[in-house]
Amino acid sequence: MSFPVVFLSRPSVALPEQRLDNEEVLRRIRENFRGDESVWPIIEAGVRTVFSRCNSQFRYIEADQQRRPGEFAATAARSCLERNRVSPGEVDLLIYGGIAREYFEPATAMEVAARVGLETVHAFDVTSACVGLLEAVHIACGHFALHPEYRTALVVSAELTRKFLSYDIQSPEELVHKLAGLTIGNAAAAWLVRREPLPGGSLRLLAAANFSRPQHWVLCQAPIDGSFTSFSHELFKLNSYVPPELVRFLGTLGWKVTDVDHYVAHQPSDHMVQKVLADMGVDPERAVRIHHLYANTASTTVAMAMHHLLESRPVRSGDKMLLTGAAAGVSLVSVAGTWEG
Repeated sequence: MSFPVVFLSRPSVALPEQRLDNEEVLRRIRENFRGDESVWPIIEAGVRTVFSRCNSQFRYIEADQQRRPGEFAATAARSCLERNRVSPGEVDLLIYGGIAREYFEPATAMEVAARVGLETVHAFDVTSACVGLLEAVHIACGHFALHPEYRTALVVSAELTRKFLSYDIQSPEELVHKLAGLTIGNAAAAWLVRREPLPGGSLRLLAAANFSRPQHWVLCQAPIDGSFTSFSHELFKLNSYVPPELVRFLGTLGWKVTDVDHYVAHQPSDHMVQKVLADMGVDPERAVRIHHLYANTASTTVAMAMHHLLESRPVRSGDKMLLTGAAAGVSLVSVAGTWEG
């Protein structure tokens, strides 16, 4: 099956109003600390070390604990439709790719579709940790190859941490597993996938791929009940999978790593993004880096990074772009294309 002729729109993003800096996060941890006072300096030093290593500075966290992921996602979806001058009635396919969800059934995509005003649409969810939204783009391309009647897909995600983000840390041992959660932020994002170029510019998609190593599934989890935990040190080691897989993927297009003008990657930390590019021999200036602005916004991060790129740098017609992200599981999803302005 050949890759269909499809275009990825400019993304739309939404953020909560509340912005937290590192000191506010530390204040919340301190407020919840009930342990031995002699241990607190160790916990504080550990948190500050991780913030410094990741270059975490700010994150947006939804203050309203009752806000629904479907509602938040619909905000970004409506903005995406308006920005790209597409009416709700033109959408044939809607895929929700977020981690956050209010319920197990129905699909969160159904709530988003109803809130956006879609009366008839093929709607479903895909869950794949931090690469869920990119995987939704991948799946939308597959549906376009199978369904010639589909013209427009809306892919959307919303990440709200709620109870899964814990500031209750009582020991250095507990800190090890909760540190990664302190570098997480909230956001919603949406893209359109369409058979025709979109006004104002869009990315002509040329290929997409998934690379998974499921034996590492235990290293990072957001349980149904409980707080987010991660074996961060072990996860960082898995970064070694990324450079050779990206080189292989680009090779399927006949591209060298130096041919890519814009690397738009998931942002678990600045350090990880720079390390991958250094291992590939790529100028770090070709990468978008936004972790210090928004932290790790999970499945929405790549769309956030693309939005930042298009708002802050000149992107010219013909520029090559790689969208890529790694996630718990462990999975790597990549989408590549050329910009048509």
